[in-house]
Amino acid sequence: MRRACAAALGALMLALSGCTLSIYNNYRDIESLEVVRVLGLDAGEDGALRLSAATGADASGREPLRISGEGESLEGALRALDRLAGGGRLFFAGTGAIVLGEGAAGEASRWLDAVARSRELRLDAELYVLRGGSAGELICGAGAPEDAASALSALASRASEYGPAPVSSCAGVSRALIERGAAAATAIRLEAGADGGLTAVPAGFALLTDGGLAGYLDGEAAFGAGLFLGGPGTAALELGGGVTAEAAGAALGFVRLGDARLRIDVELRGSLAEAPSGADLSGGAAWAGLEAELAALAERSVLAAVEAQSRLGANFLGLARRLEREGLDVPAARLPELEIEVSGRGKLINQREYARSPYPEEKA
Repeated sequence: MRRACAAALGALMLALSGCTLSIYNNYRDIESLEVVRVLGLDAGEDGALRLSAATGADASGREPLRISGEGESLEGALRALDRLAGGGRLFFAGTGAIVLGEGAAGEASRWLDAVARSRELRLDAELYVLRGGSAGELICGAGAPEDAASALSALASRASEYGPAPVSSCAGVSRALIERGAAAATAIRLEAGADGGLTAVPAGFALLTDGGLAGYLDGEAAFGAGLFLGGPGTAALELGGGVTAEAAGAALGFVRLGDARLRIDVELRGSLAEAPSGADLSGGAAWAGLEAELAALAERSVLAAVEAQSRLGANFLGLARRLEREGLDVPAARLPELEIEVSGRGKLINQREYARSPYPEEKA
């Protein structure tokens, strides 16, 4: 009885004390808010931060708001933007994408730590690195997309579906930097679009480390890294003789070969999507040749990613953790000493369906 009375009294005191637990204490009318959906971070002068923000299109037909400002810190830059917008209008908790310009990517750890500590920003926001340019150009530039948020959302959908891997969140990149000192973040590039303006297109991976931006991965190296990072989606795989396959999954395995050697087994599965007219794919030899091409592509790609990790000194593949899960005890410090070889296997999964013509035979 005494405990029940104490609990009731405590609840009453909370109600009378103006406790900040109430959802109404920070209430703001939604009609007065501009919901920021994209933030761009660029290096300013003397260590300052240039911040760009864009809202999305809304039901009222208003054009997205684009605004930029500068501060000595992320929090300072956020406040500067809010003042420029009229004070209290910008709502940053809706930010779904954060873009690091190439200059800011050199201090990715600093800015990701600031995002994690921010009371308004979300760590589940997607993270992009803009190659060779500034995030402000994508968000507020003269040729910027009318709705940068929608453009990046479409790009994220393509990356998830077609590879090389889904777009990582700020949380995923931060976790990788903390656990292994390096992370692969989705890289984008600005190109001229069909309407004459700029559009963001996928551009492999940016390799971020505690020491800054280590470099980029393109082509087969990016595809190989994607096999470690959740890809490859249904990427188009161009094989010999005009044949194209769609990736249909991949699997990695690890075999310890003594104290100084490690073998990575990779299987790349594909589904035939296109072949030139008259191509005969019904024979076993033709099919085996295509699977051998898939195997060679898998080997080259994984080896290119592993070699990039060694060359750049950036453990972005997380091999130590993967080997630990496989029950192979290889300390991270020993990884650079290991001789790594790659063994590939290709598998096409629709031989019967593709060997037959999709058209009915004409009757005489």
